[in-house]
Amino acid sequence: MTRGIAIGTALLLVPALAHTAEKTPGSLAGGLQLWAGMAIVMALILLLYAAARRWLRWPAGGRAGIIQVRETRPLGPKKALYLVKVRDRELLLGVTGERIELLCDMPLPADEVNEEPFEQTLRKRMKDNP
Repeated sequence: MTRGIAIGTALLLVPALAHTAEKTPGSLAGGLQLWAGMAIVMALILLLYAAARRWLRWPAGGRAGIIQVRETRPLGPKKALYLVKVRDRELLLGVTGERIELLCDMPLPADEVNEEPFEQTLRKRMKDNP
């Protein structure tokens, strides 16, 4: 995302660079002043981005913790399935714009490392728990 901001800002400043070059041909001081100003603006953008990442809360799944969103499957507008791991359990949640509903509560065996795809896990659990 930082690269996108930097590229977008640079593209917006290209016409200003061309316009300044036309006004002051051969003026090295004007060009350096323009580049210094652009560097300051870019530094401020990067500083604000770093501060936002540090102090603002981003959506779930961005940080490791007890609650982990393992996978998300959109079903339509404002409808999705979420596979969420909480401690030693996996929860299958149905989420709509109005409510969140627990569809399936699946305990994890102590020796199981769950790295298989979501569909395989769901099929296996549904066969075990009719």
